[in-house]
Amino acid sequence: MSLPFRLPPSLAGLLTALALSAQAVPAATPTAPAARSFSAPAPLAQELRYKMQTPLVRELQIRLRHAKYLAQYDAHDRFDGRTREALRKFQKDQELPVTGVLDQASWDALRAVSYQPTAAELANTDVGPWFTNPGQRGYLLELQHRLRQAGHYQGALDGTQSPATGAAVAAFRTSVGLPASAVMDERTWAQLLRRSRSPRYAQLFDAPPESDETQILDPRCEQGKVVCISRAQKKMSLVVDGRILFTRATRFARPGWESPEGAYRIWYMNQDTISTIFGERTPMPYAIFYDGNVAIHFSDDFDQVGYAGGSHGCSQLRDYQVAKWLYEQVKVGDKVVVY
Repeated sequence: MSLPFRLPPSLAGLLTALALSAQAVPAATPTAPAARSFSAPAPLAQELRYKMQTPLVRELQIRLRHAKYLAQYDAHDRFDGRTREALRKFQKDQELPVTGVLDQASWDALRAVSYQPTAAELANTDVGPWFTNPGQRGYLLELQHRLRQAGHYQGALDGTQSPATGAAVAAFRTSVGLPASAVMDERTWAQLLRRSRSPRYAQLFDAPPESDETQILDPRCEQGKVVCISRAQKKMSLVVDGRILFTRATRFARPGWESPEGAYRIWYMNQDTISTIFGERTPMPYAIFYDGNVAIHFSDDFDQVGYAGGSHGCSQLRDYQVAKWLYEQVKVGDKVVVY
């Protein structure tokens, strides 16, 4: 059971000094982040180092998150090992002495690439971006189904970002001690996952997704069940005994992160994966791992920017519905061929 959020006394005093409101503004539609001015140099009240505990550490952690060095959304007062390692990486990239101690030079450099944390960020109640863009009908259908399970949505399962859906999101957020908002950010999504079960594909859709591409198959894809991925064609198919069940466009790695070609076996599957390897929290819904940390998964970034972006080796789908369907069709041990 989730308890309402309470500020520790030290943080309450810090927030009072900041004189900022912790309430997020309700929003029914996603908006571009407001322009933020980075912070000018300022004296550091005290050097911060490993094992110290002070509200100033909370600001350090949030600024490291802004700069994409610390992939966590809950800040706290403890200068722990993760905070020290993130600071060391930042110092190395800034060509500063790699000490893991926040001194004035490191503080000035960090302020130059981050902004003043808001009261909501400091209180761990900030409203971040949507977990998945609400333009994805498959995601909204799943969201509505989960909100219905949690007792906050009685509307139609129509996959639209309706006023009823926004009101249900806001009501759910309030019920778990978060500011009312119609935005289903990662923090809220994590709470919803704990209070609902994943609906089956057939509970949301009447038919499998249709192919919108054609793909020339590698011969290794023609026997058994195979996820067949062509880097050259930028396509992915699910093939069973030589019969293609669906084909969709796929995005691969950005330069320098190409994953090797070859035949693999699925070794792990997780539908709620969040990658934190590269200094930020990147949702990877319906992840199907076939080569170490390399996976097939839905990518919101692929949906939004197309081939202008890229992965760190993963094979990405731009349709949430397709990713959910594929996830239910395969199992650990099935073959993946990348060519």
